[in-house]
Amino acid sequence: MSDFLEYEKDTKTIKSINLEDFSIEDLEEYVGELTKELERAMKEIEKKAKIQYEAKKLFK
Repeated sequence: MSDFLEYEKDTKTIKSINLEDFSIEDLEEYVGELTKELERAMKEIEKKAKIQYEAKKLFK
C-alpha cells in the first residue's frame, strides 16, 4: 500500500494512525493515497457484483 498505512495481515485491517503528527502536505498526500485505494476497492466491488449477477443469471 503506502508508507502511511500499516496492514495487519492476521485480521486483514489497516491500523489507525495519529493524524495530528502529519503536516498539511503529508495529509494531502495521505488523502490522495486513500482516494486511490477507495477507487481500487470500488472497482473490485463492481467486478464482483458483475460476476455475481452473471452467476445468478445462470442459475435461474
